[in-house]
Amino acid sequence: MGVTVIAGQSTGRCNRRRRHAFFLASGLCAALFGALPAVVLPAVISPALAQQADLYTANGITVDLTGNIATLRDQALVQGQRLALQKVISNIAPPDRAASLTLPDDNTIGSWVQDFEIEDEKTSATHYIGRFTFRFLAQPVRDFLAQSGVDFAQAPSKKMLVVPIFTDETGTSVLWGANNQWLHAWATRPASGGLVPLVAPTGDLEDSNTVSATQALAGDRGRLGQLAQRYGAGDILVTEAKLSPAGQDGQRGLNISVTQYGVGGTRTYQETLSGPADNVDQLLAQGADRVAAQINQAWKSENLLNPNQQHEMTIDVPVANLKQWVEIKKRLAGVNLLRSVRLVSLKPSMAVIDVSYVGDAAQFSRSLTQNALVLSDTGSGSGTLALAPGNAAVPVAAPSNTQSNETAPAAAAPDGGAPDAAPSDQPAVSDQPAVPQ
Repeated sequence: MGVTVIAGQSTGRCNRRRRHAFFLASGLCAALFGALPAVVLPAVISPALAQQADLYTANGITVDLTGNIATLRDQALVQGQRLALQKVISNIAPPDRAASLTLPDDNTIGSWVQDFEIEDEKTSATHYIGRFTFRFLAQPVRDFLAQSGVDFAQAPSKKMLVVPIFTDETGTSVLWGANNQWLHAWATRPASGGLVPLVAPTGDLEDSNTVSATQALAGDRGRLGQLAQRYGAGDILVTEAKLSPAGQDGQRGLNISVTQYGVGGTRTYQETLSGPADNVDQLLAQGADRVAAQINQAWKSENLLNPNQQHEMTIDVPVANLKQWVEIKKRLAGVNLLRSVRLVSLKPSMAVIDVSYVGDAAQFSRSLTQNALVLSDTGSGSGTLALAPGNAAVPVAAPSNTQSNETAPAAAAPDGGAPDAAPSDQPAVSDQPAVPQ
């Protein structure tokens, strides 16, 4: 276990093994749940907030220095936080713009660090090697990019499920079982952050009974959807890795086909790479990294936004009962593009809210869709919002032994059974504060 230090709370004794949990308070959650003064509602921490925090986290930052060992760790931390910030910005901004930015001075960057973790370190009399994780406060990074005129993505995708099918040089395809080296490559792939959290199935009996390699390759949406629901995922990535026979030059090729099934339709990607014939595991690991990078880049390109542009909309929210209204508010709390929410009126069958958001209308609609909400734009700055069909409840949690970089969202109460009492008429409330971070 590494050592985690909260910024501003370090005692300087880094050999004390200690870990600190950190939570980001959501002004939006408070705004939404504070909108019903007559009803006591539980506090909610949206899974999207955890994903958002991950966007501003850089792990695996390695620094190798020589010199006076008494000062090398401090030098490594200063150098590491700069490398980490560069990595975070590269994850959310266009690569060319990220590379051309002049970062602030070391003291400024240090003030943006929320906490850091020493993953590993090795020392000698004159040599220090450290590997770190740095977590940055989101708002200063966003402000820096906005002031620099750099568009960036700040809405992470909902978890995507990778369904890895391995086809060997004989043409035999396998999805489940020990012979699927492609599944192993995804299951053992280290966490790397990014805008798109990817999860691989465990391949247990329930998985194998849900969908076969043939069904997955044929795009059986019903069976693939069942598998995705089990892991709390949104889009599904059916990835087939075809291994070619070894050539006379000692190399072999790997052809990867990806079909993405999701709310935005169906997309396909292709990757081709080659490597030493005697190291298939390494070739497959590189292939998994290539696919992950391509999926992240596609999401980032579609979700780049100008943080200096803000829009407003008045939205009608038809509600059948109190439970449905609470569920809609939970989902709104996970919409990263929202900047403020104001409850205008609340009647037994209808709520009216004023919202402000960053990004364009398509990006806002896509962010709502990621949270199982459907917006119908009625024009003139107004619209109607509803739960997505079949998404009254959050999908069930993933199995406990899931090889995942994310924790599946906790199940919410479904919108079913005996209806709760409808909310009573409420007067409009004062403007709620903008979303922090």
